[in-house]
Amino acid sequence: MRLVSYYQTSLALGSDVGLTLVSDESVDAIDKIFKDLWHRIYTFERSFSRFIPRSELTLFNRSAGRRTKISAEFKDLLNDAKSISEKTDGLYNPFIMPALQKTGYKQSAVPGYEHDIVDDYSRRRVGLMDELQIGDDWALIPSDTAIDMGGCGKGYLADRLGDALTGLGITNYRLSLGGDIATSGTDEMGNEWIIGIQDANNLDGEIPKMVKCPTSRFAVATSGTFKRKGYVADEGWHHIINPITLKPAVTDVLLATICADKAILADVLASCAIIVGSKDANDFAKPLGADAMLLQCNNQNVLFENQSGQFIIKTPASEGI
Repeated sequence: MRLVSYYQTSLALGSDVGLTLVSDESVDAIDKIFKDLWHRIYTFERSFSRFIPRSELTLFNRSAGRRTKISAEFKDLLNDAKSISEKTDGLYNPFIMPALQKTGYKQSAVPGYEHDIVDDYSRRRVGLMDELQIGDDWALIPSDTAIDMGGCGKGYLADRLGDALTGLGITNYRLSLGGDIATSGTDEMGNEWIIGIQDANNLDGEIPKMVKCPTSRFAVATSGTFKRKGYVADEGWHHIINPITLKPAVTDVLLATICADKAILADVLASCAIIVGSKDANDFAKPLGADAMLLQCNNQNVLFENQSGQFIIKTPASEGI
């Protein structure tokens, strides 16, 4: 049977989410798969958004200092966060939320939700990852700390959605969760997935280079200092916090694009690359599993590749891809 491409999009996770499935399954079968994917996405958002008053994450932070029963998915997410925090020597740290809120990022950035009441932990301290205790069905953080899973949540979810699709026999897909993209297989024409990269100096455009994804499961994550930002007392801030200074990272990187085999890894390393800056980003990210990296720094691009051909030049023939 002929492969057909199916696409759905919606607002979720604080951004535009787009799901593309390529299959020879019936329309009814694909529709059921889409419904399952959206159910997983919205359930994840309701469970782990710090902007939702009754989310599992919010209730967990309110219970700081006490052993709190957690869901199996929250345990899995916490274990992954702890593991990747250890790999980055704490440069990724979900305990950063008090500093993030103190800097200015308290409210949701989604239009229409900017004035919703959210819990304020800006007076709590930034804890260390080894202060997180995880039991069989419980977890515990110190009473004067709070966590936020935003630094790895979308990447984690993209990987889990990929697992679900693989289990359903769908091996050709492209899942775009805001700045995190997970791919597998090819498009309906049998071509590798091609991903455009936003221009940090022209947010409505793209740079001449694009990412060519291998047919194995793959991920591309982009993080920048221009999307979640604002001013407090006339002082500018952005949402990439340096866990050493507890303030917005002072960096020459405007936007970092990281390629890796897992979305959670690409997600975390993209933010870490901004924190360490273009000079040290390659030495930091390459040993941790980054396949390729493109950093947009003011008016110049800095490119690092472990595998040749990951980034390709955009040509007129690929403009519509």
